Amino acid sequence: MKGSFRTRALVLKTTDYSETSQVIRVFARDHGILDLLAKGSRRPARKSSSFHAPFDLGGWYDLNFKQRSGDLHLATEARLVEGFGHLRDDLATWLDATLSLDILRNLLTPGDPNNELLRETLQYFKLLSARRGRRRLRNRFFQTVLAASGVMPSWNHCSDCESPLAEFSVNGVSLELPAGLLCGNCRTSRGRFLIDNELLTYLRADSGRDWGLVPSWEVPQPVVLRGWEILSSLLWHHLERPPRSLRYLRV
Repeated sequence: MKGSFRTRALVLKTTDYSETSQVIRVFARDHGILDLLAKGSRRPARKSSSFHAPFDLGGWYDLNFKQRSGDLHLATEARLVEGFGHLRDDLATWLDATLSLDILRNLLTPGDPNNELLRETLQYFKLLSARRGRRRLRNRFFQTVLAASGVMPSWNHCSDCESPLAEFSVNGVSLELPAGLLCGNCRTSRGRFLIDNELLTYLRADSGRDWGLVPSWEVPQPVVLRGWEILSSLLWHHLERPPRSLRYLRV
């Protein structure tokens, strides 16, 4: 339905459209993914300007827009609420942030709002300022994305026979794509990863852990890195290919 709307939105991508304008892709509250033409956003700002500066990647904005027929709508006014400047102060942190924006840009589809995923993404960005637990926070974000996509495996039961996975901690649990986690009785030679009890316990606890507790959570680094291998394999399989920004990531 056409009309004018006001929302808040996270900028996932910016493209210079002309000397004075941008095309932006945003993740908007109550609207999901939107592609918007921001006419005049690159012009020098005046008091009467609808845009006081060009849109920044990863910025959180108050945004007014007009919905038009087709896929490209019109941004009419915007004000920066939070620029998350701390993300740019450290290269490794910025690479993590851009990877998350890349994932959202490729994962979400127009007309499918997911306010909970948006809220948790903002929480993730805020906590990256702590300069602690960057890898743990990334794993927590991946669990959030997998859950929002409906492809999160059960960390408690075998995907095939539904037996409790804890019973097979000695024999090991296998991750097979696209099946999920398989117990010692159901796993096959196609299993891509073997998951021991320590890793399974971490993944299970991480999936529901309060965001604020993640930076100070003491987890052995090898376990966190193995968790990244599991979670990233699941997400790349769902997306069908890894995002291009992954090549720059400092794991």
